[in-house]
Amino acid sequence: MGKVAVITFFVIVAFVIESLLFYLMGRWATPDLELLLVMFFNMYFGIRYGLVTAVLAGTIRDSFTIGAPGVNVCSFIVSAYMTTILKQYIYHMGSRLSRYMLIFIIIAINAVVHYYLYRILVGALDPKQVFQFIFLPGVVLTLLAAPFVFEQLKKCVSRLFA
Repeated sequence: MGKVAVITFFVIVAFVIESLLFYLMGRWATPDLELLLVMFFNMYFGIRYGLVTAVLAGTIRDSFTIGAPGVNVCSFIVSAYMTTILKQYIYHMGSRLSRYMLIFIIIAINAVVHYYLYRILVGALDPKQVFQFIFLPGVVLTLLAAPFVFEQLKKCVSRLFA
């Protein structure tokens, strides 16, 4: 129960930070911190806690966004499973390049899942605009924030569960 409480705290903090950045700086200055949390807890504690993180993060994001309900939960769950599958083949301990490749691939998978779920549930979307205005800023900012976020999460989690 202690790990779930810590995960819940980090998900809420990440959501608040994302919201503040979105409202203060705009969409272009908002990294996907909750997706980084899903990946981190999946790699650090395993798939069970990755799925807990995915459900919590998706539920909170779905609760506060306009759109089809359940899209974020579904995309985070797919991202958690794909992180588990791809880390076996791509991720190597201590390798920054493999970490960046894994993060990039998971962001791409998350964007594709979002795109198709919105297309099915809401209607047609222009793929060029999705790529230009959602995928590119998300990739750049999330890849820039990932080393700092992973380092700080590792410090916090190692102190709490050492």
